[in-house]
Amino acid sequence: MDKNLQIIIETLSELRNSSIKSTSDTIRETMKKYNMLFLGSKFNTIYSVELHHSLKTIFNIDIDIYELNKLIPTACKMLNMHFEELVSLEDLGKPNPFINYQIILW
Repeated sequence: MDKNLQIIIETLSELRNSSIKSTSDTIRETMKKYNMLFLGSKFNTIYSVELHHSLKTIFNIDIDIYELNKLIPTACKMLNMHFEELVSLEDLGKPNPFINYQIILW
């Protein structure tokens, strides 16, 4: 298995476990710990742009955002996580628009 894919799988698994354990009283601590937002009524939704930031600043993993976005669909499928591709309105007409994934951890 690709090393970066393994890192993404391990990170998403950790984020899922932290999200599951978080409550409305502890979610702020979880967000601070990972330096990213956990959104949704269950605090189980993250975005790839924020995941990328967390990988760099918290996990000390330097991966290109485009490489990360290539690996997210595979990692999410392996973890049975739902994900949705989001494209900015500005980029809709571009041949290779920048993608931001919405990832539902559980």
